[in-house]
Amino acid sequence: MKVVVFGYSEGPDRYSNMAANLLHDHKHEVVTINPRQEEELKKINTTFHTLTLYVNPQISDKYQDLLLNSKPKRVIFNPGTENPALEKKFEAQGAEVVIGCTLVMLKTQQFD
Repeated sequence: MKVVVFGYSEGPDRYSNMAANLLHDHKHEVVTINPRQEEELKKINTTFHTLTLYVNPQISDKYQDLLLNSKPKRVIFNPGTENPALEKKFEAQGAEVVIGCTLVMLKTQQFD
């Protein structure tokens, strides 16, 4: 399954980094995007299944058109990323919205 980690950081102590590594360990195709690096935003134009967010609501609001236009099948709002208005927009598009932790979901076999 192809998964986009939006809000990725290369810092090994960052949850987005841990999630990307664990997703890779679980044999998922991982696309990492750090929105601070504009050239990386182009990677979201690829087709993928799951979008897992690691950005605060202000940042997800800033990029909401880009995120919504990617039309993922599932969106995971990790702790601290909850954004009720954006969640409703994804649901209106037919995406499954999950308020949860990607790391916990992977470690408890609830991700797939």
